[in-house]
Amino acid sequence: MDNHLNNQEQAFIKAYDQYADAIFRHCYFKTSNQELAKDLMQQTFLQAWAYTQDGKSVREWRAFLYRLANNLVIDWYRRKKADSLDQLLDEGFSPETTDAHEEPTLLAEFNLALKLLDQLDQADRDLMVWRYVEDLSIREIADLLGERGNTVSVRLHRATKKITQLVRDREKLNQNNQDHETI
Repeated sequence: MDNHLNNQEQAFIKAYDQYADAIFRHCYFKTSNQELAKDLMQQTFLQAWAYTQDGKSVREWRAFLYRLANNLVIDWYRRKKADSLDQLLDEGFSPETTDAHEEPTLLAEFNLALKLLDQLDQADRDLMVWRYVEDLSIREIADLLGERGNTVSVRLHRATKKITQLVRDREKLNQNNQDHETI
């Protein structure tokens, strides 16, 4: 039993070292509050620790931690009404990354990406963020959602098509506006 506990402790420490920053970024992206994101990240690992201390083992740490973090974020939103993404952008929300502050084009592209993501339903938005921002694999997303990998792939493909269409529509609108300005 002592050896099992030792292995669980080692696995937990390794998971913390590997995924703490990613879980923090995930929570920050979902809440846009740095202190809250830290708290949620810590709660995620506290819950993971408690889970392993109950003698349960974790097969896929990354997916397990994202599931815990996502549930904590959902619980937080249920307790507190959240502002919409557009309201956050209007109030000057921007992630605290050095590159975004040094490069205005990058910040503009980030804000555009957020606006496009905001046009998707929550399930599609989560898929896009997990896959392309958090870099989760299809299998990890499937484990997180309790779905088959094929189902996740199909849903992700559909969400990607929606984003692509939104980009095309936006480009077409911009082109039409430019054409009218030259007349």
